[in-house]
Amino acid sequence: MPGSFIIPFFSTIEFLVFIFSVYLLIRIIVKFISYIKPFRKSYLFLKKILPIIDLTLSTIIVFWIVNRIFGNTDMLPVINLAVTVVILSLLAWFWGRDFIAGIILKSENSFELDKMIRLNNKSGKITKITLRYLEFGTDEGETIRVPYSKISSDYFSKLSPDEIYESHIITLQLNEIQDTKTLRELLRKRIYNTPWYLAGKEPVIEIISSAEGGYKINLNVYTINPSHADLIRQELLEGLKN
Repeated sequence: MPGSFIIPFFSTIEFLVFIFSVYLLIRIIVKFISYIKPFRKSYLFLKKILPIIDLTLSTIIVFWIVNRIFGNTDMLPVINLAVTVVILSLLAWFWGRDFIAGIILKSENSFELDKMIRLNNKSGKITKITLRYLEFGTDEGETIRVPYSKISSDYFSKLSPDEIYESHIITLQLNEIQDTKTLRELLRKRIYNTPWYLAGKEPVIEIISSAEGGYKINLNVYTINPSHADLIRQELLEGLKN
């Protein structure tokens, strides 16, 4: 069978068992090494290349299936080429989107180590900058790795080291409330989803019923300046109307 990908002495079952055995054996070796302290570096290296191994095994299976289906036809070389182009295109898109987004962002913004950054409702110091992603550590000790393509599509800003969290009180008035627990959770989510609220501080939400039958809501939120608190208030009012 000219140009066939199939190894002659492998039947269908044998081939699949072989691939699965290799996959399982690699996982067992990596797991075993993770418990041996002197092999810590080897474990970290193997953990990094596991996705490459998985991709290689998946690619082998794809070509094997193609060759099983089209092995006896003249279309086999063309189909193999088409599959190769598709796989390479997907790899280029997956790796290239972060690389290109990183070039654009770096040309517009000066990302530097130890600079403060805020992404959505997380903030912290930049600890690592690579070609495809950056890492920053939060005040809670969490390390977050963010691909550049994610940064370019989400709200982010650079914070100066001397910027301090400020506590602000927002007061809202509602005529009717069906469920205070649901309302409290809704307000909390909306506050965290605004780009002006700083992470690391839990908002304090107080719901008080008045004698007239309405409800007064006191919110203690944390922002960089009072104008951001006003923006959060407007966002909450719009959300409560819907």
